[in-house]
Amino acid sequence: MLVFAALALTIAGCVYLYLASPNQKWLVQALPGRPALVAGGLLLAAGLAAWITVLRPLAGFFVTLHVAMVCLFAFPYIAALRGKGRRN
Repeated sequence: MLVFAALALTIAGCVYLYLASPNQKWLVQALPGRPALVAGGLLLAAGLAAWITVLRPLAGFFVTLHVAMVCLFAFPYIAALRGKGRRN
């Protein structure tokens, strides 16, 4: 069950980091920069701590990096797909 919590925390942290970006396409206006970045960083740190609790420290670190990489890679494409569906 802690694996799902770690995954949720990591994804939530990436969502906050994405929504703080001025180039994000999910919201009309980006979230305020510094508070969203701090919240995203704290959520990522909590996700890292949860992954380290579930796995070994090095494995937890790399799983956190992998999940963050996949999320931050996929979010712009998800936004583009959502935008394409709205225009039709």
